Amino acid sequence: MRHSRTYTYRPARAAPRRADGAVPSLHISRMRLLIVLVAVAAIMLRVGIQLVTLTGETVELNGTSVNLRQMARNEVNSRQVIEPTRGVIRDRAGNTLAMSIEAPWIVVDPTTISDARAADLARELGGVLGMPAAELEAMLTDRTTRYRVIRRWVDPSTARAILESLAAGEMRFSGVFVEYHQRRIYPAGPSGAALLGAVNDEGTGVAGVEAYYDDILRGRAGILTAEIDARAQPIGIGQQELRAANDGIDLELTIDPFIQSLAERELEQAIAIQSADGGVVIVLDVQSGAIRAMASLPSFDPNEYQQYPASVYNLNPATSQVYEPGSTFKAILAAIGLQTGRFSADTQVDDTGEIDRYGYRLGNWNRMANGLLTPGRMLYYSSNVAALQFAEMIGTESFYEYVDRFGFGRPTGVDISAEATGIVSSPASAGWSPIVLSTNGYGQGIAVTPLQLVRAMATIANDGVMMRPYLVERRCRGAECVSTQPRAIKQVVAPDVAQAVQRMLVESANHYAPVVWSEITGQGGDTWLVPGYEVAAKTGTSSIPNGRGGYETDGVIGSVVGFAPAKQARYAILVKIDRPRRDPWGVDTAIPVFQAIAEQLMRYEHIPPDAALAGPGQIAGELVAAHP
Repeated sequence: MRHSRTYTYRPARAAPRRADGAVPSLHISRMRLLIVLVAVAAIMLRVGIQLVTLTGETVELNGTSVNLRQMARNEVNSRQVIEPTRGVIRDRAGNTLAMSIEAPWIVVDPTTISDARAADLARELGGVLGMPAAELEAMLTDRTTRYRVIRRWVDPSTARAILESLAAGEMRFSGVFVEYHQRRIYPAGPSGAALLGAVNDEGTGVAGVEAYYDDILRGRAGILTAEIDARAQPIGIGQQELRAANDGIDLELTIDPFIQSLAERELEQAIAIQSADGGVVIVLDVQSGAIRAMASLPSFDPNEYQQYPASVYNLNPATSQVYEPGSTFKAILAAIGLQTGRFSADTQVDDTGEIDRYGYRLGNWNRMANGLLTPGRMLYYSSNVAALQFAEMIGTESFYEYVDRFGFGRPTGVDISAEATGIVSSPASAGWSPIVLSTNGYGQGIAVTPLQLVRAMATIANDGVMMRPYLVERRCRGAECVSTQPRAIKQVVAPDVAQAVQRMLVESANHYAPVVWSEITGQGGDTWLVPGYEVAAKTGTSSIPNGRGGYETDGVIGSVVGFAPAKQARYAILVKIDRPRRDPWGVDTAIPVFQAIAEQLMRYEHIPPDAALAGPGQIAGELVAAHP
């Protein structure tokens, strides 16, 4: 719309005359006028040039090109990051294992606080936060920054008191601000901490599942660009541009809360009885590769993970730490030998108790001879002398080919951070000699992770098919979920080979039954390890390398790995006890844990017992009644 203006016409007035009646000379006046006009024109030309330049995109100021439109936008626009909410982690029953809440920080701008006020403010704030006044005063008077965090994750009531004081216009907390940030909390505390990991104050996963899935858990930040007023407040009718935040993906783990609790309870009890340094229990679903329990001690509280050494919270003992498997590896040896055809289930070797190899005398744990042994009896007596002879029958090339096929010396691919590869020496390795093959046959001189070993045993239980182990069952955004599909990696050994080793391991497991049952039943002979069920297991007692080319003289690892039930197995179970001080042998330290877990799992899965699979003292008739 054009605004109209009104002009009023006035006639020209005659030029005044001088007193003498003469008309003033116009020549001089015109000259002066010309000079004035030229000057004005020059000024206007300069101003015009400036005006024309100002209407463009840039101006030149002191030799610097400045974009005026961008300057204008910067002056009136505010760009605010909208923090996404990190995804929730739940177990397979829907229980929350990790979630994020809004929690307060106390921050200050030291440049707004005078030295005169700093001491008083330090006393006021110190009393509320429980911090030394001197420490606070030093922070308040350090003006190298305009943003200083005084305390993270303060109690909500403390933050509320400060906010109420500020809202009331009180000066005692002037210069103090309360900010709210996302804090990760773990309702179950130390339970499952090693597999979950933790999140740091910047919102980044630092270990476990939190670190492995950090990219999808953390989501994508949003951006709000808005026009603001002189007080830096958004203008209601101003222009706004919003890119919404995408919250993180929720994860549902494969962990079964009953099985996890069972594993943790039995492990904790065994460590206490044995005065051990720690241990690991893994329960793996044989047919899918899903991890149903992964317990390790010592643990940590992920809510306060910074209070622990990095070696505790950064490394999951089940996947990040290696050890020599000892005699548990003999089950793998038997499978390799049968698969390669280098020996059969009926092949015998002479166990003399001790044997010389390459300048060394190697022997059984008790140095006692057991006579002629088949692979099955090698497992039953846990004979080192028989194992090394069977390893030599297989030969170097075939042995290490199948060690690799069973997944040793490489990561399993489990979805958790910092997985170790293990250590496997071969003829291509520096310092390798033929004696390494001999000792590898009974699990010495080779290093594995607990997960690698239990997966290998699960492969035997699964008729030779290796499954990829995994921890995340589903990834969800709201009601839309994507499930993890079990993935078969390969057929490691033939089904008939796996089934032959399964039968050997049932005999091996029942050999350990008196350790658990002799005091209960009064029976001294062999009976069933888990009454009513065939289960498979192999124990191990392994030395601990001392880092100087030898082994510790006063520390061992007791372990067992197996599966239940032996036919159509549901679960593979590994138990590892570090440096037990009461009983050094795996049969004494780990078998009671294995037995208790296997028995509870059979009941949990409602697998009916067979009354015929029980010794006289195990009250076979009552087994069926106890398992409706």
